[in-house]
Amino acid sequence: MHILILGAGVIGVTTAYELLKAGHKVTVIDRQMEPAMETSFGNAGLIAPGHSYAWTTPKLPGNLFSSLYDKKRAFRFKFQWDPVMWYWGIQFIRQCTQKKMAENTLRKHRLSSYSQECFHQLIDDTNIEYYENKKGLIYFFRSKASFLEGKQKLAMLKPVMNNLQILNREELLIKEPALSGAQSKLFGGIYCPSDESGSCRDFTLSLVDICKKKGAKFHFNTTIQNIENDTSNIKKIITDKGDFQGDKYVLACAAYSPIIAKMVGDYLPIYPVKGYSITVPIINHEKVPIHSGIDEDNMMAFSLMGNFLRFTSVAEISGYDTSHKPSDFNEIINIAESLFSQACDFSKVEYWAGLRPMTPNGAPIFGKGKIDNLYFNTGHGHLGWTMCAGSAKITSNLILEKKTDVDLEGMTLARA
Repeated sequence: MHILILGAGVIGVTTAYELLKAGHKVTVIDRQMEPAMETSFGNAGLIAPGHSYAWTTPKLPGNLFSSLYDKKRAFRFKFQWDPVMWYWGIQFIRQCTQKKMAENTLRKHRLSSYSQECFHQLIDDTNIEYYENKKGLIYFFRSKASFLEGKQKLAMLKPVMNNLQILNREELLIKEPALSGAQSKLFGGIYCPSDESGSCRDFTLSLVDICKKKGAKFHFNTTIQNIENDTSNIKKIITDKGDFQGDKYVLACAAYSPIIAKMVGDYLPIYPVKGYSITVPIINHEKVPIHSGIDEDNMMAFSLMGNFLRFTSVAEISGYDTSHKPSDFNEIINIAESLFSQACDFSKVEYWAGLRPMTPNGAPIFGKGKIDNLYFNTGHGHLGWTMCAGSAKITSNLILEKKTDVDLEGMTLARA
């Protein structure tokens, strides 16, 4: 069977690999000049089932409203006249209850945990190097109030995780000595030894090479212009580089998936949430953190990537605009310097901004819509790197009409 995959980010490429393993012919098309140039390019790099909490908390609606005048908030909203955003936003706000938050967290964890197992198997099979760090992740808090809130969130994962460790300030600094310079600003933390980190982009680029050796064809600088279909099947994908045909199709275009799905009459409840990252060179390895992790009060992740440290923050609902200027990163740089000022050269910063494909309940979308030969593997939000291998296996099983290894409740267009 010939499978045409739309999108060459980590989700599309990992799906290509899984389908090649299953014996299919695979073609991948992408509008960028090379793989992993959008959401997969500058993300946080965390593989974190132990932090698969839903973003839809009861406090979020108020925080988003406050962000209209408090521009320093990490989770923020820019007012705009976009009916698609407002329709999605209403669905998103409806998820902001304690009950929905718990349900959404456990659903995300279910997929994240399964995917981490699949990811380890993939690495064992391929020996891909991606700056892996398997020393666990630390999640630290600056105040008693945020620490107590973190412990309450942790309780949601206790039924499915038994290795999350609560740390007081002294235990946190023993676990991560690189934070000692900021100890007066810290209260405590949570350590998850099974969480990990690495470079999503390096992984994706290496996996593309492996897929090519297995016979996959990749077409870059190829923009989808339209889709020709009848009532039940896609006939061909029309691009600026010609037409492409396959027996079945996989949509893995991250935040742009709803635009493609609309061409065949499907509505995907996905909207972009913009994130910002900086990558800075390490100048003193003795001052570099041993672990990757998250500054919870500032919603800022940090991860080791070879001779660089990456810092990511901000969740901005502002449409499809990825433009940025250096001043947009001042707050991230200030926080990063306050934590690890002696570790990195902050005069040499690489800036990036990209779009997370968010669904209202935070879970991705699998399966089919109105078209029988089009399969969705999209909408992974901030956990695409965590969920990539499991999502690829699920999609392969669906195409082969096999039972999936995890329950897809809440992860299809039939979601409540």
